[in-house]
Amino acid sequence: MGLYEIWSEMHRVGTTAIGGGPDRRTGEMKYVAACEADDCGWSAAYDSYEAAMVAARGHRCPVR
Repeated sequence: MGLYEIWSEMHRVGTTAIGGGPDRRTGEMKYVAACEADDCGWSAAYDSYEAAMVAARGHRCPVR
């Protein structure tokens, strides 16, 4: 199963990717914002796309 089959939405903001998909336990949509830079490791899960977008825009990657 490919990444795009799991996540129904994929967006990028700089080095941060935002993905949305159904929660395995409840089936509700959940969103994850994660930094794609090597050695950063930042990620966070949210209940709304807007919250994930704010977090992605506010992320300042220390690895640059």
